[in-house]
Amino acid sequence: MRPGTVYTLERDGETLGRLTVTDSEMFAVHCDFEPTPEFEPYRALFDEDAALAERVADDDSPALMEQAEAVLDRLLALGLVLRRVGGGVYRDALISIEGDRAGFRPLTPPLDGEEEPL
Repeated sequence: MRPGTVYTLERDGETLGRLTVTDSEMFAVHCDFEPTPEFEPYRALFDEDAALAERVADDDSPALMEQAEAVLDRLLALGLVLRRVGGGVYRDALISIEGDRAGFRPLTPPLDGEEEPL
């Protein structure tokens, strides 16, 4: 994935933000994140996810893992879509957002097959 590639984060046809790729690894894409006002109702859930991810890094207790999985399930249930400007759509991706930084990991290939590999 090339730095500078731009994606929009969408839910039900509404744009929640813009992600600009800064770097990518084998299974993760790192981005700058520019939220739209429509992102605000979801910010608390992403903040909770980020806080739990940080805690899980140092504590793998079953109760904490269960809590983190519940938040992940809530995020996945939102049905968020990453749409590359110019083509390519990811409907299944793990997405993290912390302030003005974001990351994602596609779980399935893009719908139109135009995406470059990670």
